[in-house]
Amino acid sequence: MQSTTINSDYSANTTFNETPNYTQHTDKSQLSSLTKDESLYLNKKRKSWKFINPKNVFIFRDQPIGIFNHLLHIVSFLICSLMFISYLYLPLNNELIIDVGTYRDITPFERLVKTLLVGLVLFNLNTLKKKLKAYPVKRYWFAMASNSLFKTVILTLYYLLFLLLCAAFIGATQGANLFSAIELFGQSAQYEVFLIINAIILISIIWHSFSFCRKELKQ
Repeated sequence: MQSTTINSDYSANTTFNETPNYTQHTDKSQLSSLTKDESLYLNKKRKSWKFINPKNVFIFRDQPIGIFNHLLHIVSFLICSLMFISYLYLPLNNELIIDVGTYRDITPFERLVKTLLVGLVLFNLNTLKKKLKAYPVKRYWFAMASNSLFKTVILTLYYLLFLLLCAAFIGATQGANLFSAIELFGQSAQYEVFLIINAIILISIIWHSFSFCRKELKQ
């Protein structure tokens, strides 16, 4: 009886000790080397110029950024910043009143939204700066900032193009041109609802475009 117990314990211990080896063997068998095409694709992605792709900047963050690319990132960041600020603060909706002058027809809600958009961009850029203090990467800040801001500008342009197409379609159905349709819509009761939806979409665009600024660099 005692011999049987010892044998069963020995068998159980043997099985337990052999299990990790089997697991390790299984894990090793699942590993596979990259094919030639996959290696070429990865090398191409590493060396490619990254302008509207913050995801690739993040994935290849340990890849050195050359001086020329760094200068392009700085120029891109400055141009996109100018475009973003111009979109928010250019006096496109000034109206002229005789004997009074010009004034901006902008609501307090629109002012609040514009302030939130700028604050959201600054928040993400500051978050990126804090991440770099914990895990410094040379020339990474301008690379990620310019790519994220460039993506914000491109997505915003797509969104504005969509709005213009919608306005043109509505104007065509009502027998009005594009500018008349926009003016009529600005005076309608649905305009306030549009402002709320527009604010949510713009905030979502910025939050999505700067998502990789908030990711931990050291993983």
